[in-house]
Amino acid sequence: FTVNACTVKRFPVQTGKIPKLAAPSPGAEKFGKNLYQELFVEYDLDSDSQKQDRLVEVFNQLTKTAQVDRLPWHIYLLNGPEIVDIRAVHGNYMFVWSGVFNAVKNDDELAGLLACELAHTLAHHTDPVEFTIASDVLFTVAELATSLGLMVASQGAIAISGHGWMKWAYVEVADLDPLDLEYNEEYEREAADIALLIISGSQYSPQALLNFWDRVAADDSLHSKYERLSRGLSPQERVAMLEKLILMLPEEK
Repeated sequence: FTVNACTVKRFPVQTGKIPKLAAPSPGAEKFGKNLYQELFVEYDLDSDSQKQDRLVEVFNQLTKTAQVDRLPWHIYLLNGPEIVDIRAVHGNYMFVWSGVFNAVKNDDELAGLLACELAHTLAHHTDPVEFTIASDVLFTVAELATSLGLMVASQGAIAISGHGWMKWAYVEVADLDPLDLEYNEEYEREAADIALLIISGSQYSPQALLNFWDRVAADDSLHSKYERLSRGLSPQERVAMLEKLILMLPEEK
């Protein structure tokens, strides 16, 4: 609780508007590239060029609608037919597991899922957690106290050296790893609002995203299969959220 109070808070995204996005910094690009290299150890790139072309085409349409198509984007299709997941990470990197193509019925549903992840990037939800000076002091003091306590308790048999290990432990325990991150309900609502705005301005249908989650909500066997994609929200909760947000979309002219 104390550490959460010491993290840098971000301003909420304004409802009904697609946020602007600056080009990623060299540090952000490096961050995303490092994550890609980590993933590439475990997953190969999918060799199906038709799926890759389809993925890039849909994604390019979304970035164009969001007016961020001039920024550098890195989208990869990973070979994992049993995994239904899409992860946007810091540095404008997007990872899509091939199981997504078995889950969607058409490009409209694919666009909806991609738009949600793109929206997390536009809303800066994918930015690494930032700590204030106060939290850095807290971590340093806690590291020293823990190390001293272990040495005393073990009579010198156990000693912890190094700096930053407690901050790393906090990131792991708090599920802040970018490849396993679950957003809170506020962030999910912001992303869904942005995603629907993007989709409604494109050639794709906002209703398709709701249709996808309606289908998941109606089939209990899909809940665990799509758990990674649902990010901690139940399919029913996501359906209720999308139904409200779709009603708030501006009418087509």
